[in-house]
Amino acid sequence: MPASREPDEEARSGGAVVPAAERRRHPRVTAPWPAIVQDTEGRTLPGEVIDVSLSGLKLRVGPEVAVGDAVRLRLTLPHGGGDIEVAAQVVRRDPEGVGVDFGTLSPSQSERLRTVVPTWDMRRRAERVEIDLPIRIEGHGAATEGRTIDLSAFGGRIVTREPLTPGDLVTALLVPRDGLGPMSLRAVVWDVDAHGAVLVFANLPAADFVRVRSYVDSLLARRS
Repeated sequence: MPASREPDEEARSGGAVVPAAERRRHPRVTAPWPAIVQDTEGRTLPGEVIDVSLSGLKLRVGPEVAVGDAVRLRLTLPHGGGDIEVAAQVVRRDPEGVGVDFGTLSPSQSERLRTVVPTWDMRRRAERVEIDLPIRIEGHGAATEGRTIDLSAFGGRIVTREPLTPGDLVTALLVPRDGLGPMSLRAVVWDVDAHGAVLVFANLPAADFVRVRSYVDSLLARRS
């Protein structure tokens, strides 16, 4: 665990020390975003990204993750971007969460993250519409029935007969009332509370994203 220097002052990248001022040149976008964190004990923990840049990110995660830990992060990029795993080191913790600096990113990883930083601000501003649709959630060899509470182009809140587990990757089966038939949408269980579960759609093909967005927009237009 670092002890002799303030972790926010400098960070290592590819064996070189990069001053904090240089790292801050990378713009950050503030956008809640689910992540899977693997700690030094091999445990897999659900996390929530608070902000992200090309040099690192800040996330909420349990107390098992400590300053100085080396972790692996698994992120599912939006709009068909696929999954990406990155190595990182926890460099600070405050009441809001932990800050991590990425290790050496490959050119392809950097390019994929570069497309994410500006686009995830869109998800925060995405309007939700209240809609009651039957939904089936499948994952880990089990399935449960439920209903949607609200829906946006990026996810929605649902209630299910059986409880869901935050951080799980699942498949959501639903039929929007747009006459185009059923949809099978990959999603991450972002949060669960007494009011239901929040799903964030993950790795949607462009056609599915456009369809969900168009359906939500049509419902918003009727409401106004």
